[in-house]
Amino acid sequence: MMHFTKQEKIVLLMLAVIILTGSVLQYALKKYPQLRDIVNLIDSDRIYPKVDINAASAEELVTVPYIGEYTAKNIVQYRQINGPFTKIEQIKSVKGIRDKNYEKFYRYLTVNKPRWFVWGSNTNPRGLFTVPQEKSKWQ
Repeated sequence: MMHFTKQEKIVLLMLAVIILTGSVLQYALKKYPQLRDIVNLIDSDRIYPKVDINAASAEELVTVPYIGEYTAKNIVQYRQINGPFTKIEQIKSVKGIRDKNYEKFYRYLTVNKPRWFVWGSNTNPRGLFTVPQEKSKWQ
């Protein structure tokens, strides 16, 4: 007959609980398919607001799932050096972002194209990021 120590009994009990919990969840998901929608909602883009990568600070980018502090700093630094993004796919050019990472978080991002302010024009020939053009009450 086998004798288990107290610690071994606890490990075996925890293993049995994990297996039982997994089996119950598997059964519940098969019997009630609507539960799968609840589980999928947790990791969906429907509950997270889209973050504009041209306007977000590093602190705001960290709130996006799968983007950490290092990646957020790299995105802000890339934007400062190269100017605003024109499409989301450009974020793959940022140091540390690979296709695998991009596929995880691209749906939580958006690119709002900046409007440039030049007197009498909607474009800025020098490519500088400036204040959006607004109509004056004097015009």
